[in-house]
Amino acid sequence: MTSTDSADPLSQPPHPNPSPNGRGASQRRRGEGLRIALLYNLAQNAPALGGDAPADALDELDTQKNVEAYAAALRAAGHTVFPMEGDVSLAAKLRRLHVDVAFNTCEGYVGDSREAQVPALLEMLGIPYTAAAVLGLSLTLDKAMTKRVLAYHGLPTPRFQEFFTANDPLDPTLRFPLFIKPNREGTGKGITGKSIVNSQAELRDYVGYLLKHYRQSVLVEEYIDGRDLTCGLVGNLATVALNAPIPVEALRSKDGMGVDYAGVHFFPISEVDYTVYEPGTEPVYSNRLKVELADRYRGLCPAPLAEDVAAEIRRLTLETFRRTQSVDLCRVDFRLDRQSGPHAQPQILEINSLPGLTPISALTLCAEAEGWTHADLIVAVMNAAIGRHHLSPKANGKAAVRATRAAQAAPGPVVETSF
Repeated sequence: MTSTDSADPLSQPPHPNPSPNGRGASQRRRGEGLRIALLYNLAQNAPALGGDAPADALDELDTQKNVEAYAAALRAAGHTVFPMEGDVSLAAKLRRLHVDVAFNTCEGYVGDSREAQVPALLEMLGIPYTAAAVLGLSLTLDKAMTKRVLAYHGLPTPRFQEFFTANDPLDPTLRFPLFIKPNREGTGKGITGKSIVNSQAELRDYVGYLLKHYRQSVLVEEYIDGRDLTCGLVGNLATVALNAPIPVEALRSKDGMGVDYAGVHFFPISEVDYTVYEPGTEPVYSNRLKVELADRYRGLCPAPLAEDVAAEIRRLTLETFRRTQSVDLCRVDFRLDRQSGPHAQPQILEINSLPGLTPISALTLCAEAEGWTHADLIVAVMNAAIGRHHLSPKANGKAAVRATRAAQAAPGPVVETSF
């Protein structure tokens, strides 16, 4: 991948070819599209880590290969794309490039609200962008705060407690077994076989470990022995649906595949198939399963669910999406208690308002289950943001930028001003 820091980004021609089957892609004439800043955080560019940093510290960050896939999809849809690292030099690069919109995938490197740092900068610069805004990203990165919002709105989520020290008194209403994970991480970071605890001693030992190595509060919640399900969507709710009741009947699927409702498209629900792992493997979708054993992953998509349960999962996904101020896309993870039978109440574990969009990410696999390509998904996310920001394709490329700069440099009428 050629960096915009070492080459003239204005020399990159737009690619007019639409997505192969047109999913999410609009037909554009040659030379029309938008100037898109493709923003990312690469693991290779992460700041130096301390000696006690956990082995999975960089697992949430991206790779050049993935960024190249995002760029190819956007260029094929007719846009001019400028890939760039979302670091401290970002503001200067964005001012120089005169972009129309940013495609944001930045997870951030450090900070309690690291996913919101680049969006905050983009808002200061007046540049629209994909995915959730500052408040939404700050909220959903914090799992405990997200669960408080869910509970306020009466949405089902396991009972929990946030720990700030290993000696915090345990809420007497919580019942073992309990499940433990860092409060502000993704990609299963900090989730291991030790995350399921059955005693106070196990609880305090693993909470202490996470506090020391991840340097953030720890989420402790009641463990649900059940099925791991995920439901993703792309699009944005129509204005009339933002606060309206969601009719669960409208979210039923005839074939278990995708569902369209009020401006959003639900992908088929997926379930983690644990039968592909060796006996004794942890019964949770841990960091090891997501990274080290990623090549063994198999998802059941669409998941074998009764349609009334599937429709309820879609409703809860949409409720979580709008109550956390997410936009353009999301993925919501659930557990379905196997002890309660086939019609158990789905429990919301968390929302990913900036979910992975790599060619092998869960959301991509759900989209592929109904015939989408990875490029279709990327363009659909971009088009959701384009519609939300009311942007229009226009002449782009080097000639358009030079014309804009010439107009800005042209002398205007002299105006006498007094103070």
